[in-house]
Formats: sequence, structure tokens, C-alpha cells
Amino acid sequence: MVVQTVGIFIIALIANMQDFLGASFIGRPLVTGLFVGLLFGDVSQGLIMGATLELAFLGLMGVGATVPPDEIIGGILATALVLKNGYGVDVALTLVLPIAALGLAIKNILYVIIFPAMTHKADKLVEQGKIKQAANMHLIASFTRIFMMTTVTTVAFVIGSSTVDKILELIPQAFINGMNIATNILPAVGFAMLINMTFSKKVAPFFFLGFVCSAYLQLDMIATAIVGAIFAGIMYIILDTIEKNKGQMNGSGEEQYDDF
Repeated sequence: MVVQTVGIFIIALIANMQDFLGASFIGRPLVTGLFVGLLFGDVSQGLIMGATLELAFLGLMGVGATVPPDEIIGGILATALVLKNGYGVDVALTLVLPIAALGLAIKNILYVIIFPAMTHKADKLVEQGKIKQAANMHLIASFTRIFMMTTVTTVAFVIGSSTVDKILELIPQAFINGMNIATNILPAVGFAMLINMTFSKKVAPFFFLGFVCSAYLQLDMIATAIVGAIFAGIMYIILDTIEKNKGQMNGSGEEQYDDF
């Protein structure tokens, strides 16, 4: 239990530091699921749960002043509690949103109470001419969020691991069955959202080519990728030839114009 608690603390600490590592997305459930799976000795289930929870959070993003449920605490705790107690992906989906809502509540406390107080403190430091100390308030606020969310994640894991059974007893079985059905639908929804963002006339032939290779020719993913790469190479050669021909035609036209 001590090793697992320390492991959850380290995973949560690294995940909450994702903003310091650029656009690494290391706090996404797909990544944290891998580390939690390593911690509990079941990497495959950790990856499966992480990928499923990633689809659940795929469409949740902050717009304007709105703050979405926290995917870091939700992904880590849902995966950890389910792996520790031997449940399946459907239970992870059942637990993830309430846990993520807990993270949202903590964030609201930070953004509404703690961070504004730090901002007023920084304003006073600026008035006193202490510019460096005022600038450091930004770093202090960032580290406050990191350690606060990490601590909440760790404490919730320690408390929740002994009460998850009681929580599940309060949840109707029909609701868990519904979440199990949603588990099977989520991959299709996730891919549909990705296609909606990237689909165009230029990529449509490749999409349908991959569909035909998979559905009708029964090719696996590697073979389909190889076929796609071959067609991409052919298209590159054709387009490159067209561009060269255009260049030669333009050059010939310019020479004739100069001679005239």
C-alpha cells in the first residue's frame, strides 16, 4: 500500500507538471494509464483503461472562463482504484467523471479564492517596487496548483481504495451496464470527432482506401499502413511531375516572350 501511494504521488506530480514540459500532454489519461498500469503490474489493462478514458475526455476543453472536469485526477484515480480492486473498464467510466468533478471543485477554489489573493499580493509588490518578487508570484501560483492537485489525488487514492466497494453498491447495476455499452461506443465517437476535424476532399480517398483494406480485404493495421504509404508515394511522384512540367512550361513561355 505504501509503495502504491508513493507511486500515485509521483505519477500525479509529473502529470500535473505537464505545463512546465511544453505541450507534452503527459497528464492525459492515455499516458497516466500506462504509468498506473506499470505501478499495479498490469500494463495492458492500464493502457486499455487509459485509452477509453482518453476518449471520454477528448471533447472536454476549456472555453473562455469555463474549466472542464480535471482529466489528470480523473484518469489517475479511476484507473488506479479499478486496477487495485479488480474491476473492468465499465467501472472506470462510472468513477471517472465524479472524480474529475472533484478535481474541478479544487480548481475552482484555486481560481476563485487562492489565485486572486496572489494576484492582489503581486499588485502590492509592484506598488512597492519589488518587481522580481511580484514576478515570482506567478511561479508560486503554478507550484501551488501542482502540489495541491497532487496532494488531493494521493489522499483521495488512500481514502477511496477502502470505500470504492461501498460506492459501487450505491450505483444501480443498470447504470453500470449503460456505461459498459458506452465503452463500446466511445471508440467510434472518438474517431468520428477526429475525422470531423481532419476530413477534407484531399484526404477522403485515403480514408476510404483504408476502410476498403480493413473491411473487405481483411488486411491488418500494418499492411493497411503500407498500402497507404505506397499510394502516398505514388501521389507524391505524380504531383512532383506535374509541378516540374508546369515549371518547364512557364520557363518556355518566358523565353518565347523574351525572344519576341
